[in-house]
Amino acid sequence: MKHVLACSAAFFFACILPAQAGAPSRFAGLEKEYFDGEWQASPVNATETGLHDWDQQLDDVSAAAQAHETARLTSILTRLRGLDVVKLSPADRDDRDVLAAGIARSLLELQTIQHWRHDPSSYVNLLTTAIYSLIERDFAPLPARMRSVIARENLVPGMLAEARKNLTTMPPEFVDIAIENLEGAVGFLSHDVPGFFATIKDPALKADFAASTKTVLAAVADYKAFLIAAKPQAHGSFVLGTDVLQRLLATDMVNVPVGHVMQVGRAQLAKDRADFLATEKLVDPKNPDGALALVEKDHPDAAHLVSTARDQLAALQAFIEAHKIVDLPSQMLPTVAETPPFARATIFGELDPPGPLETHATKAYYFITPPDPKDPKSQQDIYLQYFNRALLQNLSVHEALPGHFTQYLFAHANPSWSMVRKTAGSYTATEGWAHYAEQMMLDEGLGGGDPKLRLAQLQDALLRDCRLVASMGMHTEKMTLEQATTMMGSECFQPKSVAFKEARRGTVDPGYYSYTLGKLEILKLREDVEKQQGKDFSLAKFHDQFLGAALVPIAVIRREILGKDGPVL
Repeated sequence: MKHVLACSAAFFFACILPAQAGAPSRFAGLEKEYFDGEWQASPVNATETGLHDWDQQLDDVSAAAQAHETARLTSILTRLRGLDVVKLSPADRDDRDVLAAGIARSLLELQTIQHWRHDPSSYVNLLTTAIYSLIERDFAPLPARMRSVIARENLVPGMLAEARKNLTTMPPEFVDIAIENLEGAVGFLSHDVPGFFATIKDPALKADFAASTKTVLAAVADYKAFLIAAKPQAHGSFVLGTDVLQRLLATDMVNVPVGHVMQVGRAQLAKDRADFLATEKLVDPKNPDGALALVEKDHPDAAHLVSTARDQLAALQAFIEAHKIVDLPSQMLPTVAETPPFARATIFGELDPPGPLETHATKAYYFITPPDPKDPKSQQDIYLQYFNRALLQNLSVHEALPGHFTQYLFAHANPSWSMVRKTAGSYTATEGWAHYAEQMMLDEGLGGGDPKLRLAQLQDALLRDCRLVASMGMHTEKMTLEQATTMMGSECFQPKSVAFKEARRGTVDPGYYSYTLGKLEILKLREDVEKQQGKDFSLAKFHDQFLGAALVPIAVIRREILGKDGPVL
């Protein structure tokens, strides 16, 4: 602890170690070594990133492969930490810290959290991502992508066989999630993927695909049977504990005690809840409890859902320019479209940008999922209430402008970024920015002070606040899943079905505290920059600098804007 505190001014990943010659060239070599090994270790990640040399391969998930990855990453991290930061340029020093933090996150997962031993969904997600990443973007001719799908499907039985060997002490919550996810995977593999390749006429290719489909579905059925049989004996605990959660925070360069993060999160929850209740009275003074229902009544019909979102983007772009929110690098907008049928089970609304290294299929999509036309009209109407105009605008801010699509625009406008910057994906920076944007845009005058818009924004803010409290509570304070579910409903006004799923997500994705945590880090940084710059402070310049740093941990962005390290909260 004393050693960490002694070098807190440059964060513990940047502690100066004994001098060694050739630090800049050694860092470049380590950077290349890391990424070369990364693509080979995870062909699925390579495809998602936009590299297609490994499209017909599947990740090796065996225990031996996990041990090999652990050794590879440990070796690189040791040598990264052994570099003399004094001899590195500021940019390389910061990239070194970002890369070291990312590797530390991978090692924490491999050695301690070990989802590969405890979470059966990790293999379901790998399977669906392996196939989805090949069909979601038009980066190669359809027959070529079909051959890659066939190759990967034929490798799935071996992958799931290794999964069954790996999985021990599975928490029952994880088993339930995996079985549910398998239902979606079966539909995806049996209907959606074949439908995507329906135009292929080559008889031999069609026969190979039919055979691989049969093979993969049989393997998935066997895996599901394994989980169903294992469920009665499932006894593992999902709880990470304070020490592990502290280390998880550190891998996003958040050097703040877990207890303090929880304290700040609870305070934000109380503030947002009070603001929500006050805003209800502004929306409907005579019946505040009915304010949210009043907001939900104003929604587009199914036929105009996509066009409404498209119109909102044009209006948001104009507002950003008129109010000098951020200097958009381009007037390009994402293509707003209905979510492809094969992805509707898991996507409500989402930005789908190309991978950071994709050079062929570079169009970004903003997907909106319409109601299922086969559902009764009454059920469709209930679904559309969630897509009320206020919430849809908040979603568009988060996913597109100035949220995730703007992050993509800055990446697209900076081809000279290092490989570390191009592929960085700090949870707090990525989701924290998009969540910060929701509040910031209304604070800057979007909607002219309409309380309906504020109510929708606060409802989303409360959800993110409860995520932080649920994550910290369940993993460090003995909060039960049932208690977290109750909190989601009573404190954050989430419907019962949503409350349970949101609370349960925190068992397997504790890092979903990053939405609120990231927003609070950004607000703290903005406050500190304003104090430093005084009357010279420019909101647009601050936002430009933040986005121009890439999706690296906010501690690094703070260092680069302020010229020094400092507390992130």
